[in-house]
Amino acid sequence: MFHDFDGMMYGHGWGMLLWLLLLLLVFWALAKLLLGRNGNDRSRQKSARDILDERFANGEIDEQEYRKRLKVLKEGDQ
Repeated sequence: MFHDFDGMMYGHGWGMLLWLLLLLLVFWALAKLLLGRNGNDRSRQKSARDILDERFANGEIDEQEYRKRLKVLKEGDQ
């Protein structure tokens, strides 16, 4: 009675798995797209200036070293 399909159910479940994977791929792509547009993407790289500021704020380098490296960074931008 239930065997009328005779294996026509998309390969005994493989078709359903394929559709599920495709649906998951679409959701993943939409999430990446929306997160990137909102600026919530956590993969943003810090600039050299940001890193230098953090090192100075944390006391890793003194003011003289900070100004020296800042000057080098500014010269590189020109």
